[in-house]
Amino acid sequence: MGWKTSLILIESSDNNVSDAQILKSLGIGEIESQSDSSFDECINLDDGSIGIGRYNGNIIISDGYCITEKSLEMPLSLRLCKEERQLCKLFPTSEIVTVACHSTSNYHGYSLIQNGKKLRLKTISDGERVKSYGKRTKEEEEIYKDSFVKKKATYWKSELDPEEDVGEEQIMEDFTFEIAKRRLGGRLDGAEGLDILSQPFIKYFPVKPIKLTEQDEVSKKTSWKTYAIIITVVLLWQLFKRFF
Repeated sequence: MGWKTSLILIESSDNNVSDAQILKSLGIGEIESQSDSSFDECINLDDGSIGIGRYNGNIIISDGYCITEKSLEMPLSLRLCKEERQLCKLFPTSEIVTVACHSTSNYHGYSLIQNGKKLRLKTISDGERVKSYGKRTKEEEEIYKDSFVKKKATYWKSELDPEEDVGEEQIMEDFTFEIAKRRLGGRLDGAEGLDILSQPFIKYFPVKPIKLTEQDEVSKKTSWKTYAIIITVVLLWQLFKRFF
């Protein structure tokens, strides 16, 4: 089964924050309409809606990668994005876990916030280097304990073929769903997933779709410029070593 999802999981066992407050903190103003749904139907939203549900003492937000992109892709450090800062104001002592994955590109990413501070951030996809900040979580350590490093990249031995090496981007489900399990209590792709995905959700359709702010756009362009400069410098250095 292929997976494509992006979720924000917020510890909320003793918190009575309403959906309206959450939506406002995410920069979503007027709601055009809403409808009853399920977690399963909201696992991959591509219609401009935001899904919100609750399970195992947590608030679950499915955002169609509108907000998680700002959390996982744009930062080049453990800095909180605007939406994360607003969520931390609503949940100042809560643990907030953000996860995302996309099977077609072997992409996965996740972050961990505790007491208003981002402690961990990691993303990786096909053909790209790992972006990793902060100390590994206990869930990651359990996965990494069976890994080995070859040519500065991390690999695991394939369970199907011991002679085959499996790259980090190829085990996206293990990373994504083990990190999500930290809050959900079970893996979405495991036996517990049927119960978790059957939970009721509400889909909210904003009047105005979420868009990147001008500052976000500048940050994104700056990131690509930075990568381009680094690549150019590396290529020039390789040419210099070759001819001089």
